[in-house]
Amino acid sequence: MQYKDTIEQSKEYLRLAVSHMSRFKVPFDPVNYSVWYEYVSGNNKELRIDLDHAMTQTQSITPELNKNLFEKYIVPDQKQILEKIREELRKILENILKHVSDAGGQLNNFGSVIKKFSQELKQDLDVEAVSRVVEGILNETKEIMQSGANLRERMQESADKVEKLSRNLEQIQEQATTDLLTGAKNRRYLTTAFYEEAHQADAAGGDLCLIIADIDHFKTINDTHGHLVGDKVLKRTADLIMNYVKVRDIVTRYGGDEFVILLPSTPLQGAVVFSEKLCGYFKNLNWKSKDKSQSIESIHLSIGVAQYRKGESLETVIQRADKALYKSKQEGRCRVTSETDLEAA
Repeated sequence: MQYKDTIEQSKEYLRLAVSHMSRFKVPFDPVNYSVWYEYVSGNNKELRIDLDHAMTQTQSITPELNKNLFEKYIVPDQKQILEKIREELRKILENILKHVSDAGGQLNNFGSVIKKFSQELKQDLDVEAVSRVVEGILNETKEIMQSGANLRERMQESADKVEKLSRNLEQIQEQATTDLLTGAKNRRYLTTAFYEEAHQADAAGGDLCLIIADIDHFKTINDTHGHLVGDKVLKRTADLIMNYVKVRDIVTRYGGDEFVILLPSTPLQGAVVFSEKLCGYFKNLNWKSKDKSQSIESIHLSIGVAQYRKGESLETVIQRADKALYKSKQEGRCRVTSETDLEAA
């Protein structure tokens, strides 16, 4: 969605959106805010009609309704961008085919491959599939350029355009795998990353651990200081965790105030030591609410740790880590529990 609102307009839309969300007790998360921003700004007439209709039919607006409106009216923008990229790529391929045809029969093999890519782009491909096609086009273009000096100059323009579209795809892919509020990776990314790391661990006989970190008493923070402060706590927590882990470790927001961290090449005991240090790090931090100049209670983490076992699904590992997290909560919070602690209990 393209926005051209002034600062003053956006401030007013913020005020109106928050007012509506408070009225219907809608959680202040980025998805819900996007829906109500679109509503109060009048940018999305179809969304406004649907929401007005819903408000006349019922006194409550559910998070599920907000999610449906977000997916129906806001997420499709990404699909439209992707479709435009596919269309641009097909035009570039037509141009490449013309250059290949002008060069003569010695490049017929390249022409067949280019036609194959063009056919693939007519399908409703996702970001990953289009990215694979782009990579193939770039490789093929480089080979064509090496086949004849007279083609290099004409092909370079096409190659530059494909490179630019490739960067656009990377941006879309980054947005699709990033949590809007915290900047951490999201559950979609976690699923892909877990199976990639699990495959490497299986092949090399290495270790892979998963931890779930939950912010203690987060509901109290929201109730006491408001959802906007709660969102800032989530963002700051994500930043601190991402800065604390090693480069190869993967931090994802799993949902609500829970974060899942993948620790490749890390045995269970190493993951427990890491978790205890992370828990202690948060325990010693001082938090302030800048907006109200009042102190926020120390932000503590409860953590559950589990180790991947060959052939396991992500859900199975998360279940064990979640049970360990629950035990941490039961035993007083601000502590670390591993799956071996469950077995010993």
